[in-house]
Amino acid sequence: MLRQLRLTGFHVAEFAKVPYFVFLMVTSTLSMLAVQAIALYAWDADPWVAWVRSAIVGMWTTTTAAAGILGFERFKGTLVHLVTARINVFQPLTAVVSAASLFGLLAFGVSWAAWDLVTIGSDVGHGVAPVSAGTFLLFVFLLWLACLAISFTIAALFVLTPNAITYEELLVVPVFILSGMLFTSTEAPAFIESLGWLIPITEPISVLLGKTDPNGVALAAGQTLLTTACWLVLAYFLGRVALRRARVAGTLDVI
Repeated sequence: MLRQLRLTGFHVAEFAKVPYFVFLMVTSTLSMLAVQAIALYAWDADPWVAWVRSAIVGMWTTTTAAAGILGFERFKGTLVHLVTARINVFQPLTAVVSAASLFGLLAFGVSWAAWDLVTIGSDVGHGVAPVSAGTFLLFVFLLWLACLAISFTIAALFVLTPNAITYEELLVVPVFILSGMLFTSTEAPAFIESLGWLIPITEPISVLLGKTDPNGVALAAGQTLLTTACWLVLAYFLGRVALRRARVAGTLDVI
């Protein structure tokens, strides 16, 4: 466990040294925050929803970097060392992929601080939280866990193609739509709600934005854990396929 934590900490630090990843998190968070600020002053939107939604956008957008993170390691020439390490090969690979979602957590801090600047001189504040502080922190953690599961899956899937980095942005908007995050004042279409059950970030987003009935919070947590587990299983099998191609069949370039 300590080795895994050290590996993960190292790769988060390496992730943070790449300007592209830093700007991706900051700009995606702030651009959504600007839109939310306009909505606040133009249509009297909910300030809580505004800054939390901006944080979620920044976190998920950063997580999509996992689509090409292993390809980036291949470009740097380090992927070959990761897949031929003497320790369990999944340990260094999961540490690399985890860096994206862990770094994405900073979007909550960026959004909170930036919202203070946007609303300076007014009594708007951060709004009224729809849940307790403990529930909020729990579902931020569940949101991160869900993002982590998805990042493992897309990293394992996209490492099979050399063009993974170009597909990152294609993952952002569809997931936002299916998760229902873009529907707050109106209900999402029925087919979108049905498909949203397949995405583990749907329920955490619903709770954090105050769309879930307080009596349904426990059920939302259980559903999140279930769908997250399913995505982790899928990631495991996709990872096995990728590793087989890299280490046995020799059909996946690691250099």
